[in-house]
Amino acid sequence: QQQRRTMACEEEGPLKRKVGGNRITRALIRKRAEHNEGVISTLEEIALHQEELSRIDEVLGQSCRKLKILLLQNNIISKIENLHHLKDLEYLNLALNNIERIEGLASCEFLKKLDLTVNFVDVDTLEDSIAHLKPLPLKEIFLMGNPAAEWEGCKNYVIHSLPQLERYDGTEITRSERLVARRQYPTLCLELRQRKPREKPEVDLSKDESTPYVPEVRTAMYEEMAEQKDDAERRKKSLGPKERDYDQEQRDAVKAVRQQEGGGLHGDDAKDADAKVMQCNQGKWDFFFDEDLKEKHLALTVKTPRHLDSSLIDLDVHPSYISVVIKSKILRLTLPCEVLASKSFAQRSAANGHLVIFMPKVDDTKDRVPLFSKKYYAVNVEGKEKAGHSARTTGAASSKSSKDLVTVDGQLRPRVTRKKKPPSVATMMLSDGLDDENDDENADDDDDVEEQAATAGVLPTAPPPPPRQQQ
Repeated sequence: QQQRRTMACEEEGPLKRKVGGNRITRALIRKRAEHNEGVISTLEEIALHQEELSRIDEVLGQSCRKLKILLLQNNIISKIENLHHLKDLEYLNLALNNIERIEGLASCEFLKKLDLTVNFVDVDTLEDSIAHLKPLPLKEIFLMGNPAAEWEGCKNYVIHSLPQLERYDGTEITRSERLVARRQYPTLCLELRQRKPREKPEVDLSKDESTPYVPEVRTAMYEEMAEQKDDAERRKKSLGPKERDYDQEQRDAVKAVRQQEGGGLHGDDAKDADAKVMQCNQGKWDFFFDEDLKEKHLALTVKTPRHLDSSLIDLDVHPSYISVVIKSKILRLTLPCEVLASKSFAQRSAANGHLVIFMPKVDDTKDRVPLFSKKYYAVNVEGKEKAGHSARTTGAASSKSSKDLVTVDGQLRPRVTRKKKPPSVATMMLSDGLDDENDDENADDDDDVEEQAATAGVLPTAPPPPPRQQQ
């Protein structure tokens, strides 16, 4: 079966075999930190079980300094290490691993529970392992399934060596058990030092027959499990959508399009390439032209998605057509009028992400004279005035045309005539009342003048109008 798997891998491509198991990485920690929204700096609990891990890497302690619960069961870890950063650790689960000695926990000042079920702690390392746990405030420990647990005096030795313990292998320690352990402790120490560890059998992994349960066998078994997982992931990945490099696809597409459009041609060759332009819209982008947006510009709006990266857009403006490459899709359009390609510019809308290209028109900029300038009046006003002066017999027209213009800062400007503001109703009523009174007084004065003129025989002159009374 191993040969068939190797042959299949050679046929389908190289496969990274995870020799010695996996490693703890930040990506794995972040994946297992979904309950904390992927934030690993404030993580207090993490489960890394059944990951075929071969060791505890430093990245775990450096990234997760606030861990209180660490679950590493069912791996192939052979040594307790790199936990000196986890000072707040309270529960460590290393069940079903390859641990042979308890060490590396001196910095875990708040460790209360340690699970070492089904490991390889033997009697030759038991004394040093228990001595390493004495300074810690340990309340519960699991040692079942270890070679040292086969010794009858293991429980009493551990109970007396760690007086702070409250539970051993899941059961509460009674007062009578403590007394018995205290009485047997000197004898147990002598017996432990004289006891020899279990002999390790020879292991032949090439044989298919049953093999003893040793760290080497577990390591080989978990490596095979890792290979099987890799095969499953590789097959699943091959059936799924392939990963695409959009940047490289964009560069290749732009290069091919520019070569096809004759981007490196000059002179007559470039004109011939412009004449052979074929319109296309491979991405089926919505677009429209707008000539009213700015008076002198032709605007093209392409409705690109709002979250599309601008690096995936390439623009090339020609006098008669425009070529846009968006995500390797070509949008090529002929323009309704000739534009100045060198003065064209583009920008994207911050609101909806649409691409807007502004292109100055050649017709609007060629021989165009700004309004109200000296040149404008010299051509359109003074020229007409001189032509009319030669044909006129009187100077009435000339005086009329000169009245229509005024000189401001040395330049001719059109004369602005202001319209009189109509009077309000109250002003009109007031002025009517004053006019009636003035008419009566003027009538009396006229009668006196006429009488004096009749006696003197002199015709009276018209009297001056009386001054207008103010309210």
